[in-house]
Amino acid sequence: MDGILLLALCVPTFPKAVKIAFDLGTPGVYAVGDVPECSFRCYTRTGTFTSDDGKVTRTGVHVRNGLPRGLKQGDSVRAFDIGTPGEVFTNEGQGGYPYALPIMFGPLGLIGLGLGLQHVWASRMRRG
Repeated sequence: MDGILLLALCVPTFPKAVKIAFDLGTPGVYAVGDVPECSFRCYTRTGTFTSDDGKVTRTGVHVRNGLPRGLKQGDSVRAFDIGTPGEVFTNEGQGGYPYALPIMFGPLGLIGLGLGLQHVWASRMRRG
């Protein structure tokens, strides 16, 4: 049961994790829109993403996985857009939850599911 629960948590985020891990998005530049706040990681609430080819411009987005330290309002950083509402990602930031969940809990879910199935198989009633 625990294995199924872990897999249920991980499966929906797996496509996003793959896109983040392999930079499978539209490359471009994120312009910092407000003063970055830094604690464990740096972030801003708003900014503008512009793709390298100029075809995609998204305003009011934030960098989901954190910004490099030292950026100021108006600075730019390389980013990529994977199509999720309100957020873009950088190579410099941490992967964050969408990347970490499937990596950390997916294998545990598979192991739990396998052990559960093995237990059911071993304890089944034999007809005879």
